[in-house]
Amino acid sequence: KDETPKVLIDFLRLVQRGLHAQVRIVRIDKGTEFLNKTLHVDFASEGILHKTSVARTPEQNGVVERWNRTLVEVTRTMLSATKVPLFFWAEAIATACFTQNRSLIIPRHEKTPYQIINDRKPSVKFFYIFGSLCYIVRDGENFDKMKEKGDACIFVGYSTQSRAYM
Repeated sequence: KDETPKVLIDFLRLVQRGLHAQVRIVRIDKGTEFLNKTLHVDFASEGILHKTSVARTPEQNGVVERWNRTLVEVTRTMLSATKVPLFFWAEAIATACFTQNRSLIIPRHEKTPYQIINDRKPSVKFFYIFGSLCYIVRDGENFDKMKEKGDACIFVGYSTQSRAYM
């Protein structure tokens, strides 16, 4: 929850830069992570109107609620189908979000969310199946010709820092 203001501010800047448009209103629930001075000051300086939804009224956040439910359902399916331990739920939900942002078409725009923000089609050549067997190559070690060159692992997601896998 401590990271929420920075993550939200960075996301809004990314959206504004990618869409070449100003965010005018942000409607959020009354969670404590959203009701703080950092967000209030930043929204005021950016000219963003900060609105909160009525308590126990998910209808006001309908699109977001459906999107979150879809992500949770996809994550549950991924974890169940691959028998990956539940403590990888955060990686699973990040992977579900990553792949859906690059593959699901938004009907109104006929584009993926990635394409809308980055103004180019996403590459899906490097997609792998969540929970599949993969190998980490051991670079820089002295190998014998007959020894293993990598360690067996399971694929749990994509790095946000580089074009790498987790």
